[in-house]
Amino acid sequence: MTAQTVTVQTSRVRRIAGLTGPLVGVLMVAVLAACGSGGGGSEDETSTPVTSAEPTSAPETTEESPVPEETTPYLDPSLGDSSKPGSSSMTISGTVEAGVEAGCLVLEYEGTVYGIFGNYDASVVYAGAEVTLTGAVDDGMMTTCQQGTPFVVEDAQSSD
Repeated sequence: MTAQTVTVQTSRVRRIAGLTGPLVGVLMVAVLAACGSGGGGSEDETSTPVTSAEPTSAPETTEESPVPEETTPYLDPSLGDSSKPGSSSMTISGTVEAGVEAGCLVLEYEGTVYGIFGNYDASVVYAGAEVTLTGAVDDGMMTTCQQGTPFVVEDAQSSD
């Protein structure tokens, strides 16, 4: 590489460096890669691009899904809805206790622990409160409380 070639390449880099925008980095990398690909030999050398005879497309897959259909999870949109068919309204009462998970409340009634969910007045339903709750059990409801049978509250009254 001659001094004149180095000067020309340096001035190209300076012009590119003066550009603004997201392409500057890409252009800098391309210029530097082009400068370094000469191999340091004489100017008579030519480079040949490396090509592959193999196609670069992804191979076709004829396999079916590795997960059988019967194990694919399905979330029923009616889960968590106390108005769905089969849910009957009931009334439970007792002392509300804090659940094992933060923010969860439970109430034990006739030997069954119920997780308390739904829209209720937090000034009535809280850990330590004596309450009477009207609502429905929702066995299909998914919760993070990991405790009790889900009970969706429709009405809450203080028993004090």
